[in-house]
Amino acid sequence: MANRNENTFRKRQKEIERKRKAKEKMERRQEKKNKSAESDETLTSDQI
Repeated sequence: MANRNENTFRKRQKEIERKRKAKEKMERRQEKKNKSAESDETLTSDQI
């Protein structure tokens, strides 16, 4: 019975870690997207 609980705990920990990594990756992508959008806006403002 103890093995089942240990396995469930490990599986849950892996799942949490996977979600955390996915969230970090999404945030990095959003930062890149926001940086490029800001630089595009400044370029168009400067050119006018």
